[in-house]
Amino acid sequence: MRIIHPKLRKQIAQWRYAIVRELLGDTVGGISRENKVEIHFDGDATYHAMLEAISAAEHYVHLEMYMFLSDAIGNTFAQALSKKAKEGIPVRVIYDSIGSSAADPMQWAKMREAGVKVIEYHPVAPWRKRAGIFGRNHRKNLIVDGIIGFTGGMNLGDPWSHQQFKENAWRDTQIQLTGPAAYDLELLFQDSWLYCTDEKLEVASPQPREEPFGRSRCMVVGSQGLGSRKQIRKLFSVHLDQARQSVKMTMPYFVPPRRLRKAMRRASQRGVAVSLLLPRDSDVAAVDWLREGLYPSLLKWGVRVIEYLGPVLHAKTMVIDDCVAIIGSNNFDILSVVMNRETAIVVFDDDVSEELNRQWDNDLMLSERVANDWQGIRPWWRLLLAKVGCFLLRKL
Repeated sequence: MRIIHPKLRKQIAQWRYAIVRELLGDTVGGISRENKVEIHFDGDATYHAMLEAISAAEHYVHLEMYMFLSDAIGNTFAQALSKKAKEGIPVRVIYDSIGSSAADPMQWAKMREAGVKVIEYHPVAPWRKRAGIFGRNHRKNLIVDGIIGFTGGMNLGDPWSHQQFKENAWRDTQIQLTGPAAYDLELLFQDSWLYCTDEKLEVASPQPREEPFGRSRCMVVGSQGLGSRKQIRKLFSVHLDQARQSVKMTMPYFVPPRRLRKAMRRASQRGVAVSLLLPRDSDVAAVDWLREGLYPSLLKWGVRVIEYLGPVLHAKTMVIDDCVAIIGSNNFDILSVVMNRETAIVVFDDDVSEELNRQWDNDLMLSERVANDWQGIRPWWRLLLAKVGCFLLRKL
């Protein structure tokens, strides 16, 4: 653990209070204490922990997943959830219609047959209830008994597994919560379930314990999709405005709306060291072209832009002043800010920030900083698309 000077510790406490005050109305249950927080960077280790939690469930299992595939990993989870349902434990699953469009429909049929309650979020068929193209459920949340919760960037599929994708496994980050913050994730699930089914779940909160699960303080921030209060945009802008020394952001899809771009510029102009770790090539080429349209402005503001050259980068994290961390499903783009259901966890724990910083250093070994002459190493057609992207982003 880092040793912090008492005067600096007082400044950090005041800074944290300012963030809590600004965001309190947008959190699920305010700030919760005595949580145990574990950070996972390896997909197989994450899936193992999730499957263990499902296997040990005593009261219920709730899963809210953007992408639930029918490959080896997806089948493993479908079988684990079905087995738990057959044991008489209530199991409920919400999957996104577009995110999980590649899944085999027989997977859902078999799970329902086993007793799992499966709901499709915003089906694309216009005759279906609450159908729609825009406003996706982009969450990756698992909650077990209201005590253990997972969220982050990892979906359920082979791309995140080193056993399946070998050296091409996606680089991602997931957070595991044990304690009261997990029940805040449960409240998000209940809201989604009510929206999809008109059924209000009657799930009791876990009984208080004498012994704390851990020492981490957490805030759960969830956006409710179209028509919401733009909690994710406020989450980012407040932290950028409150930062005093540094901001380190790892983000796969970086197409921020104008207000967030202005918040980044303000932070950099105040002398905050703003650093972005972005993929050179993500799995969505159009996003890459739009993102590169922002490079001239970012470099002009003094933002340090770094491109990750390894396998697909899908982590969505932010570390502010080395003492506050954000891990979630949300991207730094218009979809996450305005349209999608997302989840973000704010962790006030120096050790968690330090762990994310160590992973940041590891990622830098597979990365390259974007210099002012970056345009010289891009093909002409990509530069043209970047200019088009720059024009389009001026309208956002």
